[in-house]
Formats: sequence, structure tokens, C-alpha cells
Amino acid sequence: MEEPLRTVIAGMIGGALMGMVFVTHLALLLVYSPPRALQERAAESNVSGLIAMAALVTFLGWNMVAIIMAFAAQALLSGDGTKLSIAPSPIYLVVVLFVLMFVSIPAFIFFRDRKQHLLGEILVFAGIFGFLIPNLVVAVQRTNI
Repeated sequence: MEEPLRTVIAGMIGGALMGMVFVTHLALLLVYSPPRALQERAAESNVSGLIAMAALVTFLGWNMVAIIMAFAAQALLSGDGTKLSIAPSPIYLVVVLFVLMFVSIPAFIFFRDRKQHLLGEILVFAGIFGFLIPNLVVAVQRTNI
């Protein structure tokens, strides 16, 4: 019997990992190469509250996306769904890659000067959402705790 709470836990693990990577990367970009608008506003006032709220919302947003994707991975599992493999659900992997392409094309157009950073985030997203979350769903559903 599949319990929805186990799927939520699998999604939260993947979302927390993606949130930590994304917020850390965003923080490094803001420190070492801040946008001009942020530099001007930082000279006028304290923007630490704005950055902290943006980090919190981003972290919670990645968790929500990961929980939804964990339920999608569980719904699209192929076969008996008890074996760990590279791609327990090939259909889910194709959906993730399609969404990734759909989002990354405009992102590469808008963020031309940050292509290397964007490529790194896309690879992390593909790894976490395409491979880690489906395997976490299988592993968590398989436990008898």
C-alpha cells in the first residue's frame, strides 16, 4: 500500500536539496556579481530582509515543486516499481526533460551573460528531478517502517 506521506517525504528531500543548491548559487551570484538595480538599492537602504524573504520563498517553492513531481513520478512508475534503477519511470523522465527544454530555451535567451551558471542549475535540476526523485519515491515506498 502506497502512503501519500511517504511520497511527500521523498519530494521534500529532493526539494530541500534543490533549494539548498539554488539558494546557495543565487547568494554567490548576488555577492560576487550583483545586478545594478540591487547595488543602487543597497546603497539607499538595507536589502537583507528582501534577500532573506526571497531565499525563504525560493526554498519553499522548490519543495512544493518537488512534492508535486514526486506524486507525478509515483503515478508514472512503470512495472512493479520496487527496483531502483537509473530511470524507474522512462515516461516521467521524458516529461521532465520536455519541461526542462521548455523552460531552459527562454532562460538562455534572457540570461545570455549567465549561460554557465544556468547550465549548471539545469544539470542539477535534471539530476534531482529526473533521477533522484523517482528513485527516492521507489526507495521510500519500499521501506516497511
